[in-house]
Amino acid sequence: MKKQIVASGALIIAMCVIIFSLTMTAFAAEEAQNLTDSLSISFSDGQGVGNVTDDSIETFVSVGGGSTVNISCDTPMSGFYIMWNKIPGEWSYVIDGSEHAAGENGFLHEYIALDSPSAQITINIPQDGAQITDIYAFSEGELPDWVQVWEEPLERADILLLSTHSDDEQLFFAGLLPYYAIERQAYVQVVYMTNHWDTTTRPHEQLNGLWTVGIRNYPIISEFPDDARSLGSTSESTQTVLERARSVYNEDDWIRFEVEMIRRFKPQVIVGHDINGEYRHGAHILNTDALMQAVELSGDETYDPNTAKEYGVWDVKKTYIHLYDQNQIVMDYDTPYESMGGKTPFEMSKLGYACHLSQQWTWFTDWISEDKATDIATYSPCQFGLYRTTVGEDVQKNDMLENITPWAEIIAQEEADRLAQEEADRLSQEAAESAQQSQAEQNGQNAAEQGSESGSKNRIGIWIIVAVVVIVILAGALYLIGMINAKKRARRRRRRRSRGHGGEHRR
Repeated sequence: MKKQIVASGALIIAMCVIIFSLTMTAFAAEEAQNLTDSLSISFSDGQGVGNVTDDSIETFVSVGGGSTVNISCDTPMSGFYIMWNKIPGEWSYVIDGSEHAAGENGFLHEYIALDSPSAQITINIPQDGAQITDIYAFSEGELPDWVQVWEEPLERADILLLSTHSDDEQLFFAGLLPYYAIERQAYVQVVYMTNHWDTTTRPHEQLNGLWTVGIRNYPIISEFPDDARSLGSTSESTQTVLERARSVYNEDDWIRFEVEMIRRFKPQVIVGHDINGEYRHGAHILNTDALMQAVELSGDETYDPNTAKEYGVWDVKKTYIHLYDQNQIVMDYDTPYESMGGKTPFEMSKLGYACHLSQQWTWFTDWISEDKATDIATYSPCQFGLYRTTVGEDVQKNDMLENITPWAEIIAQEEADRLAQEEADRLSQEAAESAQQSQAEQNGQNAAEQGSESGSKNRIGIWIIVAVVVIVILAGALYLIGMINAKKRARRRRRRRSRGHGGEHRR
């Protein structure tokens, strides 16, 4: 009977555990509901709303400066995701009568999480106006993977990738970003040397591709426009194409920009294009020519003193150049990883490139269509050379972070050292205060003892004085008594004499 009761109890407990686990799993897996289709959107300046709900990066709505966008929904919204066609600068939104600032980071795609769910949102457009590509809204829960919640650019990078154009990072550096950002959890910062702000779709494709391969820190995009005049051909020499690129761009400006990026992000490793520009693209060549000079100047405080003052100087530990023929390494981007859902880094980059819809007609699409990265013979994304190092040459020759301590470990050690120093300072302060208190108590005790000793001496002196006075008084009293007695004796003698004289007369 007892055994049956115990068994029944164990069964009940097991069932409770299973039910609890399933409940928690269901709760954890609950995804936020996409409320976009049920939104009511209106523009105060009368614009139509179709283009902001069509889920297309090819369309947008131009909104007048100082106008508002009003969004309402029967289901309370916990956040909204807005994609701008052009970065608008700072803007704001109003929830329940309270205005909140946004746009400070200059993100083209920005998700705004509300402090509390609301059925109505008002977006205040900046005075210069804005262009909105799409607006989405979500209920409470876990956001879909495609919603981009960007973090600010890094403060310190393990790897800084200098990609010339939007999509180069997915092509000639295929595999690098997902391998180091996802599998290795390294701090990876992407910097683009040219921008595509004169196009409608490429800036969106750029962010979509980066998000797909695991980049979460917003990229830096330079002020240099993509200019087709810098394009060369494999029939020309590298020097000829470089000189053409120099006629299009000011190389000194590129060098100064790259030095600033190095000083700002303090990369352990920096990665650049082929010296020959892969397929002889002048901007690729200029990018790496500038890089080879920038890594020598970034540690010189006399070069560009303004950025040296703002960020400090920095000497990059390792510089890799694509296809460089010295100190070569070969990266393995064909191993599947659980962190990537069983995909390889190369396969992840192929997904990233697929986000560049406007470029699918180019020869790059066939070039990257191989099953494995190692199958790409021309401009292989796996081959790099160690152009410059301050930490010694690679031995394993398959890892850009060989001989490098990642910033995460350095920062963790710095934090541990800081806490240890704070604890040491605290203990030192406590010891000093304790010593101070002990000294104060000792001083008080000494003062008390000195006071007691002085009091004793004073009391002894007083008693001596009292004794002297008593002795003097006693001596005086004795003297007086003696004098009085002497006088009495003298009187008695005189009386006796007087009696004696009187008797003789009577006889």
